[in-house]
Amino acid sequence: MKSSIRTATCIGLVAALLATTGCGKKATGQVVAVVNGDEITLDELNSELNGVNLPPNADKKLAMRQLLQQVIDRRLLAQSAKEQGLDKDPAYITQQRRMNEDLLVRMFAKKSADTIPVPTASEIDKYIASHPLAFASRTRYKLDQIRFELPADPAPLLKALEADHSLDAIIARLTAMGIKYQRGNSALDSGTVAPAALKQVTSLPPGEPFITPTGRVVAVSVITGTEPITVPAEQARPLAVQAIRNEALNSIGEKRLKEARASGKIEYQPGYEAPEGKAAAAK
Repeated sequence: MKSSIRTATCIGLVAALLATTGCGKKATGQVVAVVNGDEITLDELNSELNGVNLPPNADKKLAMRQLLQQVIDRRLLAQSAKEQGLDKDPAYITQQRRMNEDLLVRMFAKKSADTIPVPTASEIDKYIASHPLAFASRTRYKLDQIRFELPADPAPLLKALEADHSLDAIIARLTAMGIKYQRGNSALDSGTVAPAALKQVTSLPPGEPFITPTGRVVAVSVITGTEPITVPAEQARPLAVQAIRNEALNSIGEKRLKEARASGKIEYQPGYEAPEGKAAAAK
């Protein structure tokens, strides 16, 4: 009986020892390092290397060793954060879910892009001819622009701005409301804006501002001048190819999203339903 107890105790001690030493993990083969039992693989290191723009004459082996040290340092700090329970923090869980979803969407886009055929010469010529704002008639619109961050409740401000028809009037309102802003010159490239949106902007009366929100930051601009942008022939065709592929990829994404919405089961808490009418148009 005592022998059995001793045997069980020895097995338990061996198991505990293996646990504290990373279960015998070794930095060999595809494993380039082991950090407190946590493996760092060659695939991970190569992924890090792909995100670095190395000069052609760089020592790749040395660069990988340097990158590995950065990965090890990051892994050690992450392990320390876990020891403090930060991986159980609701804020971490929320951000991790979003990062995972973003990664999956990017991988879906990449996989979809691989299925898009290379456009033919006639398709490229047709695209260039049908998109003059991006090629033959491409234009740079010079802008006088102010930028500011939206307050916590932006509705009153955005409603008030509808009555202001000049940049000076908007600046006066922001100043009266205690909202800080930055003013400077900017530009709008007709080749990077949807034709319908560009038509709305260019049809405004002279000096009439237009608003372009980007997250919590809002840009209010006035067109002050224009200048043509020449697109050399050797650049036009590659640009057209990329644009054709982007449109095809967007079409695939929109189709898949439509199918997912049709087949998915979505339940809203009252008050959080999808906006309709003017609210949807504003979005």
